[in-house]
Amino acid sequence: MNNPSNIPLRIAVIGAGVRGTALSRKISSSEFSARIVAVAEPDDQKRNSFAREFNLQNCQVFNSWESLTTTLNDCDAAIIANLDNQHTGPVIECLNRGWHVLSEKPLADNIEDCILIDKTRIDKKRVVAVCHTLRFLEGFLKVRQLLRSGTIGQLVHIDHMEGIGHFRFVHNYVRGRWAIEKNNTSLLLHKCSHDIDYLNWLIKEPCLKVSSFGSLKYFTRKNAPPGSTNRCIDNCQVKDTCPYSAFHIYFECLPDKWPAKDISRIQSKEAHLEAITNGPYGICAWRANNDVVDHQVVMMEFKGGTTATCTMTGYSATNGRRTRLQGTLGEILYDEALGSISVKKFSEKEEEYFKISAQNSYHPEDQNILNNWISSILFSTPVAVDSREALRTLSVVFASEISRVENRIVEMSEFSELRDKKI
Repeated sequence: MNNPSNIPLRIAVIGAGVRGTALSRKISSSEFSARIVAVAEPDDQKRNSFAREFNLQNCQVFNSWESLTTTLNDCDAAIIANLDNQHTGPVIECLNRGWHVLSEKPLADNIEDCILIDKTRIDKKRVVAVCHTLRFLEGFLKVRQLLRSGTIGQLVHIDHMEGIGHFRFVHNYVRGRWAIEKNNTSLLLHKCSHDIDYLNWLIKEPCLKVSSFGSLKYFTRKNAPPGSTNRCIDNCQVKDTCPYSAFHIYFECLPDKWPAKDISRIQSKEAHLEAITNGPYGICAWRANNDVVDHQVVMMEFKGGTTATCTMTGYSATNGRRTRLQGTLGEILYDEALGSISVKKFSEKEEEYFKISAQNSYHPEDQNILNNWISSILFSTPVAVDSREALRTLSVVFASEISRVENRIVEMSEFSELRDKKI
């Protein structure tokens, strides 16, 4: 389809990090006519790099979302891809300017702001889409198709696990930028809002109650191995056997490969040695002062009796999700890491297998997310996850954290009453 007015949709980008840049690159390959007209990014290097890549002039480049939303006039829509706990301000201001919005997940980091965004969307009659990626990925779409076709009868229970991978967990959530909750969000909201959104999408009925448990169990000072030191290069006596030795992970490997390339903007041995000598990635994994949980389980009960569990763990040997659906007539098992779906019907001896092709690019679903959003703006087609749907599924995430912190079962009616009162 083409833009009915033949004028490209003008899109501003707020947040020029990995996600903002990745989504922006999909604009040029979209089936719809659209172009980037501005960027807001506080980091000088990221901002300048984005401006060069997308041929932006000085008047189109801003160091804050406030200056962009105050100054920019020739704009129709905005991609919001700044930090997880900073979405609300720019989303609201963009809507007040009459712009449509594509927001990275989560829509906001608390229920009140989600409600405010949804109310503003309704008042301004704009499109708000949220990047909940599992709804667009091949394997998860296939699982939903099999469920909807009645392959396993009535759904009884879903057992879902988000295996972060022990190596990735230490890099991102012990030493990395998401290690301290007050600097970002809870780990469940940051890492598993996709997963809980997907479970609530699979199950047609509303979630009624939630219970959750989890903690930071292992990566604490009291568990530091004898002979370890504050920094891995400080004559640590266990560095040769420690799986998390910063010296081995970030210095002895190729500097331009993940995760080494994350720790310095200069990819050289000298720069990486400097980074692990003075930066957060060189601190002992048990002495990093991190405080986000390293494992958490969420239990959900839905209207009609269907139940689900979502387990998030930093102790998985592989990085990927595993989802088991149990129904009255059979069972579906999807292993994302293996790229396989198996279906076992109770009435048949043999299992049926489906192979899911490996991803050949970073977030290949981004193109469909972007196209879905632009199509909704231009042609009023349904958006996959709007602010009302994000509010519904994120409410379960917020309820889970209340349950974990307050040690109680949370009735979802607490959130629906709050929503109905404020909207």
